[in-house]
Amino acid sequence: MSFETRIDRICAENPAAPRDLILATRLLMRTARLLRDHIDRALAPFDLNMSQYLAMSMLLADEGKPTMPSELGLTIEATRTQVTRLLDGLEARELVRRHASTQDRRSLELSLTPAGRRLLARAGPVVHAAYGEAWAGVGKQGLANATRALGQLHQTLGALPS
Repeated sequence: MSFETRIDRICAENPAAPRDLILATRLLMRTARLLRDHIDRALAPFDLNMSQYLAMSMLLADEGKPTMPSELGLTIEATRTQVTRLLDGLEARELVRRHASTQDRRSLELSLTPAGRRLLARAGPVVHAAYGEAWAGVGKQGLANATRALGQLHQTLGALPS
């Protein structure tokens, strides 16, 4: 049975349930998972996943500025434990370096190593192509509409009380 059929059955039992909102929410969550899986498959030849790629990309974008693990966690939406594990793996592969902060020795700063930059230079075009494959079916106008709608949803959710 498809998830949409299940939603229809749930809504039949509860006529007040907002079917379109439920369907849109479930599609968004399922699509996000499928997109992450698609990017992870594209990154597999580089022995990277999307979180690692995003972390390294952030460090490249922030190059020359101190970046702390907590900032990385906010950007890639990961817990402290997840960030620590991610950094442990990247550091073991000598793609990322952790070092004491020049401003506060109790804090760590992160930087991308030359090997990390080289790997990103190879992986970036593959990820960009995977993005293109994922969005190809919606066309330019569909992409613009989706970006606008997702931006509005993001803004609305961000403004709700936590």
